[in-house]
Amino acid sequence: MRNKILVKRRFLEIDEPSEDAAYLSAKLFNQFGVFVDKPQYLSKNNVKTISDFFNVKIPDGFYNNPQDLTFFSAGELIIEQLVSYLQIEINGANNLNEEIFKRNEVFAKALPNYSTGDEIKVRKYELLTKEQANDKLFSITNDLCKYTRPWSIHELTEFKWLYLNGFYKDQNLLCRDNAISMFLEYKNVNFAKMLDKKDIVKMSLSKFGIKKRLDFNDEDKTIFALAIKNVRDCDLSLSQAKKYNAVVKNVGIKAEKENNEKSPYKKAINLLKNGEVVEAAKVFAASGSLLERNLVYLLSRADFKEAGEIVRMIKVDNPIVLIQTLLGIVNDDYSKNRVFKFFYNNRMKNHIETEKEHKFRKSILSIGMKEYLIKELNNKIKQYYSSKNSLGKIYISNQFKKIGLPLNTTAMGMGLDILPTGSRLNIKADFIRTFCYWYKAFDIDASVIFVKENGEKIRSYWGNFSKKLFGKYALSSGDNRDKDGAEFYDFRIKELKKLGFKYAIFALNGFGSTLNSGEIYCGYQNKKNINTATWDPKNIELKIQVKGESRGYIGFALDFETNEIIVLNQVLASNNSVVDTGIVKLVEVYLNKNFLENFNMYKLLSYRGEIVGKQEDADIVFDSDYIAKGNQQVVSPYNIEKLVNLLK
Repeated sequence: MRNKILVKRRFLEIDEPSEDAAYLSAKLFNQFGVFVDKPQYLSKNNVKTISDFFNVKIPDGFYNNPQDLTFFSAGELIIEQLVSYLQIEINGANNLNEEIFKRNEVFAKALPNYSTGDEIKVRKYELLTKEQANDKLFSITNDLCKYTRPWSIHELTEFKWLYLNGFYKDQNLLCRDNAISMFLEYKNVNFAKMLDKKDIVKMSLSKFGIKKRLDFNDEDKTIFALAIKNVRDCDLSLSQAKKYNAVVKNVGIKAEKENNEKSPYKKAINLLKNGEVVEAAKVFAASGSLLERNLVYLLSRADFKEAGEIVRMIKVDNPIVLIQTLLGIVNDDYSKNRVFKFFYNNRMKNHIETEKEHKFRKSILSIGMKEYLIKELNNKIKQYYSSKNSLGKIYISNQFKKIGLPLNTTAMGMGLDILPTGSRLNIKADFIRTFCYWYKAFDIDASVIFVKENGEKIRSYWGNFSKKLFGKYALSSGDNRDKDGAEFYDFRIKELKKLGFKYAIFALNGFGSTLNSGEIYCGYQNKKNINTATWDPKNIELKIQVKGESRGYIGFALDFETNEIIVLNQVLASNNSVVDTGIVKLVEVYLNKNFLENFNMYKLLSYRGEIVGKQEDADIVFDSDYIAKGNQQVVSPYNIEKLVNLLK
């Protein structure tokens, strides 16, 4: 795990240098595109670390290459598909196994062998001494402690390792969900002291759901009693008070019953009934970030004088909440049904406003109020970041203008060069190859949803390709149903644009397994020539490990107009075995090419220090490949925990 934590952040730890260091350096560059800053210190263990991280051996796909599809007629493909799918009917979907569905081509075709190609993605890695590596691990731990939202599955796994190996020094965890996870795992009283009474309710709901009967066993009673004795007091709603009292009673602790007399919502709603909008805002303002979370609700009931008073009350303690509020206001089109998204158990859940809900919606801002609020919130955000301690002299690469804000990475997969949701990457050539591969996670389906200029959505999958709807411009390597398998898609960007397509969204669905089984990866490669080897590690532009108790995942989108990849990377709260075109609604906000104009890392970082024009003149360099000199610090767009910390 130590190596995994370091290597994904482009660090390698110096081991026993090899006499073959020069050869190892050439091997890393030739096979993986990895360039190290101190090649003379390379060891065989370093090469193994990189090899394991890049996954040299990829399971077999149905065809050798997506381009092999062109050597089969539509009729042959249909017959082959029918033979394969007929086996499902004979054996039953519940009896799927890799032996039954091991792919064998119905027709013997002499398929070509493809060249390796000369595409290469160069990545610079820094070799660290053990002491330097330890410093990095302490820094990573500190950054993870400062998260104000739940960790992803991968971040939690990393933090547990850091905790068990002495890199955690009793810092406060700013997100109570993270403190709950650590308390339940390790029963450490320090984590319990970071919680409040609402968290006892949350722990109970997580264990028992909404059941009235709480069947605590002896171990449960011990854990909950330890938590109850150490948590902080807080205001509770009526529902929360009832649930908290039920937990205390079942655990067997004698305590005074809780009620909702101090609930800010109860007070605020009573004031609003009497038309006292400003007074209601004062109640919310005294309760953490409740004012920011209820701004639209309040201002839709206020005049401009009252709005001014309410906005002046905003004291930015957690800018992420304010940015999320601004994001919602900027992208709210009142003529369309709203999409409500939230994150629970490392999955993105959603609710699309019904026609009835849309018709009777009450919290609507006038155009003037909306413009006023956007202007004022932008000013508040700028003031907040400008007033923080200066980072000194900073150099910010222009690539950060295309890096989205890491507002919530809870449901994100992790891996090689992962960027925040909404970030954009240039497609460097006219061809692109997307991929999915897995181990011990039977039958994962990769699908693409094409969106046309007129808004029409076409779900593209193996069945479509047998009909050759896209000619030679979008090809699939076939539907692989093995326990260890791979699927690839090839796209010819210019030709698809000519056909009237605007976007293509790459998604995964677990047909035979959930996305929590085995190891599942997806990503893409830029291609100068798609008649090349299906897989070459040094060609990878992006690789994501997907994990979550779900069957649905959205990876990324291709924007045919701007020739860019849009990183989406969200595990969905979904039990669908087959991709649904409705997922487009969930990511529409990121597809808009203007999204990053307001919500990019460059804009916020520019408030934090004195911008200089040369990397060597900076105290902190924000760049993907620069190697620090002297006492400089470097933050790459892939250092998610650093970006989250800088966003606070």
